[in-house]
Amino acid sequence: MNKIEVAQPGAAGALKAVVGSLIGLGIFFVPLPVGEDESKIPLVMIIDYAKELLGGSIDYLTLGIIGLLCLTWLASRTSGNAALRRYHRKDGVMSGLAFLLAAFFATLLVFGIGPDWLLHDDVGGLALYLGGSVFLTVTIAGFLVLFLTEFGFLEFIGTLMEPLMRPLYRLPGRSAVDAVASFVAAPAVGIFITNKLYKGGYYTERESASIATNFSICSLGFFALLASIGGIMEYLPHMILVSFLINFTLAAVVVRIPPLSRKQDRYYEGREQTADDLRDDAEGHILARACSAAAARAAQTRPEALYQGFWEAITFAQKIVAFILSIATLALLLATYTPVFDYLGVVVEPLIQLMQLPDAEAIAPTVLVSIAEIALPAIIISGADVSPMAIFFVCTLSTVQIIFFTESANAMLESSIPLSVKDLVVIFLVRTLLAIPLVALATHLIF
Repeated sequence: MNKIEVAQPGAAGALKAVVGSLIGLGIFFVPLPVGEDESKIPLVMIIDYAKELLGGSIDYLTLGIIGLLCLTWLASRTSGNAALRRYHRKDGVMSGLAFLLAAFFATLLVFGIGPDWLLHDDVGGLALYLGGSVFLTVTIAGFLVLFLTEFGFLEFIGTLMEPLMRPLYRLPGRSAVDAVASFVAAPAVGIFITNKLYKGGYYTERESASIATNFSICSLGFFALLASIGGIMEYLPHMILVSFLINFTLAAVVVRIPPLSRKQDRYYEGREQTADDLRDDAEGHILARACSAAAARAAQTRPEALYQGFWEAITFAQKIVAFILSIATLALLLATYTPVFDYLGVVVEPLIQLMQLPDAEAIAPTVLVSIAEIALPAIIISGADVSPMAIFFVCTLSTVQIIFFTESANAMLESSIPLSVKDLVVIFLVRTLLAIPLVALATHLIF
């Protein structure tokens, strides 16, 4: 593993660590007032400003991004261009078909061509909105997160958290930052960080897969979106607290059972993890060691890392957008116009009834649909005449299931982290089964 040498980092490294990390912390974690009773973190303000600046042209930008992706993929299959082949080395026929389908849907949606059932705001309109929003979020946050990953903050937190993360989650301490990045930005941002560190030799296959599938929590902004869709904004703080506690409780269990427990403790370059990689033989106070590790890491950072980081963020976001437009549109069509998800609800309705939750018949069809899109359960339940208690359960459950193919799952599959579609479906079902009684208990306590 690429361990940071912490000896004698120097004053320059310490200054870079302090300045760079403070910028990152300010961008991601320090809320600023934007009105009399409202505050936002700078990251959200920057993303909101970018959306406002682009306005309606964001739809055309999304179409252009997907169109360019299709062209480069086709060229990589038909030409001998080495750069294009490298860019699409992981994109097989299925990925290419998803890109082409995304371009087809995006063209219809942007220009308002096609039947009403496709152009509906809750179907094609939602998919197009999600595509543009995720592209901006992942690109901007993926670049700005470099202030946390390249200036020693991960090493600082990792050193401090190691005594807790290892025994509880069998994971390195720095994985705590991945979870927080998802919480304040987006799941794809957390996965982007995890993938970057896995390829950098900081995580093994098992560690990277465990982090991605357990700590890619939906963002604070998405909590607000779900509560708004469900009409339970007064319960937003309760949703956030319950989801946070249950997510970290579930992680302690899920990392210890298949399929995650069967992943290899092998690093990206193929080297097996050894006892030396896990041994904490550093001397001195843990805070001093954390500061020294941060300074040493910052001392190694060069301007080129920022250029490379921006390129990685924008190319990562480009492919995620295409998957969102193709898969989300199909999932939303199924959920809106077919009884497929109603049939799936029959499987879980007895369990919902056992939890003594109200409106079990309305809740049941929403439980499994979040594997397609995290907002689908809230959209479905908001159209039913049900109690706030039922809506709270549905919205909160969707935030702890983690795996959804419009963003987090596709980001995992697009990354180098060793996770298959089968792995993701199994983990989703395991998390759902374990989460239902926990969320139900929290719901009963609140209501």
